[in-house]
Amino acid sequence: MTTQDNKRTRLIDVARHAGVSPGTVSNALNQTRFVDPETRQRIDDAIQALNYTPNIRARQLRTGRTNTIALLSSLPLSIASGASKLGFMMEIALTASIMALENRHALILVPPGKNPLDTITFDAAILLEPSENDPQLRALQNAGIPCVTIGRTPGTNKPVPWVELHSEATANLLLMHLQKEGSGHCALFVSNRQRTSSLETEAAYRLWCNGRQTPVIYYLDEEKGEAAGYHAARQLLLEAPQVNGLLVLVDTFASGAVRAFHETGTKIPQQMRVATRYDGIRARESKPPLTAVNMHLDEVARQATMLLFDVLAGRPRAGCDGPIPELVVRASSKIL
Repeated sequence: MTTQDNKRTRLIDVARHAGVSPGTVSNALNQTRFVDPETRQRIDDAIQALNYTPNIRARQLRTGRTNTIALLSSLPLSIASGASKLGFMMEIALTASIMALENRHALILVPPGKNPLDTITFDAAILLEPSENDPQLRALQNAGIPCVTIGRTPGTNKPVPWVELHSEATANLLLMHLQKEGSGHCALFVSNRQRTSSLETEAAYRLWCNGRQTPVIYYLDEEKGEAAGYHAARQLLLEAPQVNGLLVLVDTFASGAVRAFHETGTKIPQQMRVATRYDGIRARESKPPLTAVNMHLDEVARQATMLLFDVLAGRPRAGCDGPIPELVVRASSKIL
């Protein structure tokens, strides 16, 4: 209410008080176009002075917008749930939700599925590690929903804006560490889905193998989760007994592999050094704890959310470089 009458304050009242057009106020509230910080501050001051409360329901009906961002993952729950506790997704969600709220948006987590729009309505999305021909990304594009991805979309010359995860650099970091600690023969466990992280990790591994060894690669089914890592590790011990180092791209697979090594009496790290990519709950709580990398997901999330708001404001960008990962050495690869 205003102090002058008993009528609801309107957007046009805010515009007059701030000395701007109603369209500028609308752009500031809805994040549809860029509004310079000084003008935005005058609008915020006017909103507070007049105690203006936007009519959210009317605005949604008028604009079709919900001021809601979806956080999507192309990884199945067999990978992300359970002992993983949605770790990768939740680390992204923590920073993204804060930034969304600061920009007057809500952030929601959407269950994996071919078409996330079958579940809920939202204005834009952040998609974690899309696969080639990703059905969720395709559904968003068909519906005209703006999207950015964490990790580049493989198999296309025109990917949506993305934040780089430096998967090749991560693989090299882990492989060189395993080699330094005495693993002369290393195997690789990767997903059987075409993701940039899998493709770049495999390429880095094959290059590392040149002049050293014949590549030993197992392609694991994400839907089978930890069990896939367990069975692959049992198979590895039978088929390639010379291997004494293992790089596992997905931490859920790594948990299964560690269980298999314990059951067969394969000592970690004395007989088998193990490293994985994501330094999450599984890596930290494994026995022994797993060597991994700090992916700086808070910064990844910050860049992705800023990138998405740039897209929403009509300032499209190709992508962001992303932070450089850092090695976290633990007892699975080094006798500490």
